[in-house]
Amino acid sequence: MDKSELKKLSKVELEELGRTKGIELDRRYNKNKLVNQIFEIFTSEFDKTPAVKMTESVIEPIKVPKKRKSWKEIYNL
Repeated sequence: MDKSELKKLSKVELEELGRTKGIELDRRYNKNKLVNQIFEIFTSEFDKTPAVKMTESVIEPIKVPKKRKSWKEIYNL
């Protein structure tokens, strides 16, 4: 959505749209601020650059402790 489409919506509709994205907007702000907040959410969602730079990681095997012998095994019972 671009800003011209967002400006056509009412404050209540903007608030509902924000809720679909997990954002709670405060309707006490003027409509332009609400439109800018929603627009930032939509543009950041479709941004091509990743927020975190991914690097290769080496997974080390988990060291499993040796099973301890029970007292029956120790005394051959």
